[in-house]
Amino acid sequence: MAGSGPGVPAAAGAGPGRPAKASGGRAASAGDGAAAAGLAMPGDADADRHWLAEAIELSRRCPPSASAFSVGAILVAADGGVIATGFSREGDPHDHAEELALAKAVLADPARAAAPRAGSHPGPGAPPPGSQPAHADPRLPGATLYSSLEPCAVRASRPRTCAELIIAAGLRRVVIAWLEPPVFVDGGGATRLRAAGVTVIQLPELAAAARAINAHLLPG
Repeated sequence: MAGSGPGVPAAAGAGPGRPAKASGGRAASAGDGAAAAGLAMPGDADADRHWLAEAIELSRRCPPSASAFSVGAILVAADGGVIATGFSREGDPHDHAEELALAKAVLADPARAAAPRAGSHPGPGAPPPGSQPAHADPRLPGATLYSSLEPCAVRASRPRTCAELIIAAGLRRVVIAWLEPPVFVDGGGATRLRAAGVTVIQLPELAAAARAINAHLLPG
């Protein structure tokens, strides 16, 4: 498995936009002081580019494959703290990046999960209290998922697609670099998410960087 690339949030030290992380790919817990530390807060155009670039760098850590894309994903809380990260084939040949990031957030020890910021309110369409899994990080409903590739809407390796998992987790915002090309399966994840009320933003200016990591899989 390749080492961490420049800018990848797995780096040990904390810095602007890169909080120190606990085990399991999670950010250091409650009171990271994300906003106070000047971390990039999702929703701002520069912050979205920053976090999506980080997800693309994370995809460089994927074990090589001739039959699956290399994807990086980062879950970022509304205050700019990293909730969890994931990359393709991180622990198993069938792992998808978004699936892993969500699994880490849902399985996180609730005692270590950061509490929502005082005075914060769920956005329009957010799931009602109690609809999240019992051990989900409470920041999930307000979080943004950054993925270097459109989340899958068709999948043969596991029962649930990444689009389904994102919807089930109650996420309301996803930012991607490029749409999945029909190399292995049809795309459509962005359409599926939007139909469920999830905001999906594509930053085409970062698509070339994400594609380059998967160039060996694409038609000449």
